[in-house]
This record gives sequence, structure tokens and C-alpha cells, in this order.
Amino acid sequence: MPDLIQDHPIAQKLDQYTFEELDRHLETHFEELDPQKLARTSPHEIGLFLERLTVDERRTFLRRLSEKSASDILAEMDAEDSAEVLSAMREFRAARIIELLDADDAADLISKLDEHDKVRLLARINPELAFTLRKLLRYDPNTAGGVMNPEVATLKGEWSLNEAMEHIRKDRKKVENLYNLYVLDDKNRLLGVTSLKNLIFSDPKLSVSDIMDTQVLSVACLPEVDKETVANTMAEYNLFDVPVIDEKNRLLGVVTHDDVLDIVQEAATADLQQLHGAGADESVHDTIWYSLKKRNPWLVINLIMAFFSAYVISQFGEEIEKVSWMAAFMTVIANLGGNTGAQTLAVAIRGLALGEFQKGDGVFVCLKELLKGLLNGVFIGFLGGCIAALMMHSSIMGLTVFLAMALTMLLSGLVAAIIPIILKHFKFDPAQSSYIFLTAFSDIAGLFIFLKLGTLLLL
Repeated sequence: MPDLIQDHPIAQKLDQYTFEELDRHLETHFEELDPQKLARTSPHEIGLFLERLTVDERRTFLRRLSEKSASDILAEMDAEDSAEVLSAMREFRAARIIELLDADDAADLISKLDEHDKVRLLARINPELAFTLRKLLRYDPNTAGGVMNPEVATLKGEWSLNEAMEHIRKDRKKVENLYNLYVLDDKNRLLGVTSLKNLIFSDPKLSVSDIMDTQVLSVACLPEVDKETVANTMAEYNLFDVPVIDEKNRLLGVVTHDDVLDIVQEAATADLQQLHGAGADESVHDTIWYSLKKRNPWLVINLIMAFFSAYVISQFGEEIEKVSWMAAFMTVIANLGGNTGAQTLAVAIRGLALGEFQKGDGVFVCLKELLKGLLNGVFIGFLGGCIAALMMHSSIMGLTVFLAMALTMLLSGLVAAIIPIILKHFKFDPAQSSYIFLTAFSDIAGLFIFLKLGTLLLL
């Protein structure tokens, strides 16, 4: 029994290096690391650790590992960080690591190298792989062609199932996964798809064409299609991977589920960061100068918008002096307007990202959000007005707060729906700092409406 427990995966995981343990070995230049324990440590965990180190420290660490382990770790790291390490390695070792990577991962890594290193390493690797990588590098990295894996398990429709199985046994090392098997004709045109499960459990007397599914042709995409569109297609149709074809229907590669997980994660984090004016690809480990370059332009815009808000307040200085309590309620109005818009903005950006908007939906969505803002404004404004009236013992103050909240929330809901639609129409990322513009509008509009109403009703 003790031996069985020791062999259990959970027990083995306890004998892996943690991030803290790796960090403690940094001062010794990793000379005291146990090679066997290091080999059992997750490449992802090691990759997270290496991203915090200098290039020389990463290279020193990877020297203690085999080329296969090093390739697994570099595949888990950010492509730019991996490229820095690769360019600092000996040419022979760097070329060998590239050859051990999946073609799509190798292309991502090489695309981050400077031109000299790119030419130098492509000349040292296997000519067949170099030819494949050069083809992949021609595609935009944000398209299906840029993320696809050209190593695909393929069959011929006229083969018997026994012939197909024999072919798979010979080519099993050339492909990333064997879940889906794509059926091609003699000109490499896509005919259909079948699964390894179907191949194994179907009658051996049948041919491949008898068990293939031709509906895959309706979800196949061209290499120029945006990678987020591919991710949406995979989610919508519950696919394991999506085939990429050219104009003549010839199979170029597949976008696999693990690539799509990376796409979704990248898109989600990029949208979140851009929404608040940070760089889409900014990381906590980036240099201070890099972060400043990404953030400062939007902070300058934010500053300008804030001065517009200050200008609006300055135009009602005398009125605020006469009714000082107006100053206390200004933040309430601006805050509710901003939150109302933020709710609408989140739903609108999500709808655009998932392709929920169809042609002609813009006007309908804007009117719908206008109505939502009005109804929320009436309800919340009524509550706010009652509280203001009780605090100030003034029904006029309550009415002022009610009307200001209702109008501000109505306009914030409408504008929050319009901003991402306009950005999308002009080919900009809908998440690109929409929140900054929305906050500026809700502050300026909310303050003006409240102060103007206060001037008319209270004075």
C-alpha cells in the first residue's frame, strides 16, 4: 500500500519544485537544483518563474534541462520572453528547441525575433520545417492562419478503415492531436471529417467516406479570418478544432481547442485592460517605461475630460455658494450616471465580441438601453430624491435630485450603447478606452444637468 500511495500522481506532485523553492535557488545560480525533481515540475510553473528573471538567468536555468524540457517551458512562456532567451542561446541548441516545438508555437516564437536572428535560426533548422514556418509567418498573427497548426491528421476518402488505421500508426508523431481526422481528395481539398473513435468502432468493411461528416465544410474558415471569430465559431458549434482552408478548399491547417483557450484568455484580458486605458498586452512584469508609454496617452485624455467637468462646475460657482448642499449631491449624480453607463457598456462590448449584433441592430439596441436607463433612472432617482428631501427638509431639493438622476441615467445608458457601436463601425476595438470616454460624458452631463436644474428650481 505505501508503494501505491507513493506512485499516486498527487504524491508525485508534492515532489515538484514550487515557485518559492525555485526563487530560493536563484542566488546559487541553480546549481543545487535536483534534476529529477525539476523534471517533474510543471513547465507552466517554471515558465511563470522564468518570466520574472533576466535573459541571462533564464538561459542559465534552461541549461540544466534537456532540449525537450526547455521547449515545453518556452512554449508556456510569453512569446516575446521566449524569443529573448532563444536569441541568447547557442545557435545549435536554439535550432533544436525550435524543431521540438509544435509548428504554430514555433511560428509565434520566431515572429518575435529580430530579422537577423529569424534568418539565422531558420537557416539552421530542418528545411521542411523552415518552409512550413515561413508560410505561417506570412499570416497576420491575429488571424486563423496566424494561429493554425499545419500538422493535421488526414485520410483519403477511398481508403478502407484498416488502411486508415495503418496510416495513422505511421504518422502519429507528426500531428499535435488525433481526435479529428480530416478527409481529403487527391488535390488536398477538404471533403469531411471523422473521429478516431468512429474509425475504431465502425465496421472495418466500410471506407473512410462512409463514416465522414461533410458538415465540417460549413464551419471551415479562410486563413484571413480574425482569430476571435474562429473562437466564437468553435464555441457556437461545440467543435474540438476548426479547419482552415484556402479559396480552392484545400486544407491548410487547424485551429485547435488549446489555441482557442489562449485566444479567449488573451481577448478577455486585453479588453479589460483597454477598457480602462492600459495596454492590451501590458503585464505586471513589463518595464516601467513600457507601461508609461501605454498608459500616459489615455491619462492625458482623461485629464482633459476632467477639466471639462471642472469647467462646468466653475460656471455655477455663485449658485453653489448660495445653496451649498448642491455640492454634496454632485458626486451622487455623477456616480449613478457612471455606474449606469458601465453596466450598459459591459453588455454592449460583450455582444459585439460574441457577434450577437446583426445588421440593423444598432438602433434597436440604443433605444432599448435608452428605455432601460429611463426606467432605472425613474426608480433610483425617486429613491434618491426622497433621501435628499428628508436630509434637506426640502421637497424642491428632492425633486431636483430626482430629475437630475433620471435624465443623467437615461443619457448614460444611451451613450454607453452608442460608444462601442461607433468604434466598431470605424474599425476600432470597441473596448479601447470606452470607459474613459463614458465616464467623462456621464460626469460632464450629470453635473451640468444637476446644476442647471438646481439653478432653475432652487434659486
